[in-house]
Amino acid sequence: MTLRLGRRFNIGATALISAALVTALVAAPAHAAVTISGSGSTAVKNLLDVCIPDYQKASGNTVNYAGGGSGAGRSALTAGTVDFAFSDAAYGSTEAKPSDFLYIPNVGFPLAIMVKLDGYNDTLNLSAKTLSGIYAGKITKWNDAAIVADNNKTVQVPVYGKEDVYAMKAKVDPKTKKPMKDKKGKTIMVKVKTGTKDVVTGTKDVVESAKLPSTSITVWFRSDKSGSTGILTNWLTVLDATTWTKAGSAGQQTFTSAFPGDSVPAGTFQGASGSDGVANGVASKDGSIGYAETSYATERKLLIAKLQNGAGEYVAPSPEGTAVFLNNYLPGAKGTLTVDVKSKVSGSYTLSSFAYGLAYGGGKDAAKQAAVKEFMTYVLTTCATANAVSKGYIVVTGGLASVAAANIAAIG
Repeated sequence: MTLRLGRRFNIGATALISAALVTALVAAPAHAAVTISGSGSTAVKNLLDVCIPDYQKASGNTVNYAGGGSGAGRSALTAGTVDFAFSDAAYGSTEAKPSDFLYIPNVGFPLAIMVKLDGYNDTLNLSAKTLSGIYAGKITKWNDAAIVADNNKTVQVPVYGKEDVYAMKAKVDPKTKKPMKDKKGKTIMVKVKTGTKDVVTGTKDVVESAKLPSTSITVWFRSDKSGSTGILTNWLTVLDATTWTKAGSAGQQTFTSAFPGDSVPAGTFQGASGSDGVANGVASKDGSIGYAETSYATERKLLIAKLQNGAGEYVAPSPEGTAVFLNNYLPGAKGTLTVDVKSKVSGSYTLSSFAYGLAYGGGKDAAKQAAVKEFMTYVLTTCATANAVSKGYIVVTGGLASVAAANIAAIG
């Protein structure tokens, strides 16, 4: 699928959401502590493992989050067995869904391709065609000609910088603290710096010369219904459509249903549950490759590949590369967002997406709904701002934060 890039938002900017917006979002504390339960995305779990204890300490409420994968989270929300969920993919077109629910795009993140290759200390570059060949079972050795070609040539690498972000705001009288008016009674507007955003200031040529071992490749994939699998297989479907013809909707995605063959090869392909399971699998065997949110790879000191984008550059799953890519999106129904993995924007790390909080619009226990609203607000405005980048995620601000804020406000 090829999409036109639409509205921009400033993601990864240093400015915080205004105090007024935060005040408007935060639900009134419940009179008595309540317990809320959720499940879903394991890609976002490393951030939630920080957010939940801090929120509990601040609010007095209890939050239980089981993980289990994006598909499990969506199914649990549909069944009504949880108070909220997180998913890295929207519901599929034919997937059962609650009658009244909301998507809350709390955070963005890159999906890292992680590798264990003992004795290899160079950068690892992979083009989309090469990664497709690995995950299709066509490339089975690390010294395959396609991998060698990606890592023995002059490559372009983006150079990142910061750009100021401005907004027009009413000029305030320092004495009265009220907006100032001109002679015609119109509010005087002034240009005010609100923060910065990540941009590409140029590129540099780097000569790559790497000696790849003849180690056999073991491919790890998610055995559960996974938003991360949906992100990867839809990326492969767009960038190598002649090979990946069965990916379909991310909302119904399992790797085995997307695999371009009768069945995944036994032995050389290994399934594991959750991002943690895939990361542990990769770490357990030399020659392994897998996919998960970046913190799962860095925690295990795994090699993280640079992927070639539409501009021909090899880009790491950094906050800057992710922010540059996610700076363009098409808004969809209920707060869903779509990006174009064929983007030729310099510096883009295109294997990136969003983690959605999922919540009921209404018809549920009022105290629990108030706690869900408060928790989603805390993740968006406080926890992600403080911890997202250090954990490999991206803070959402600007227009996207407004989408999330409006949907949080609609939880009732």
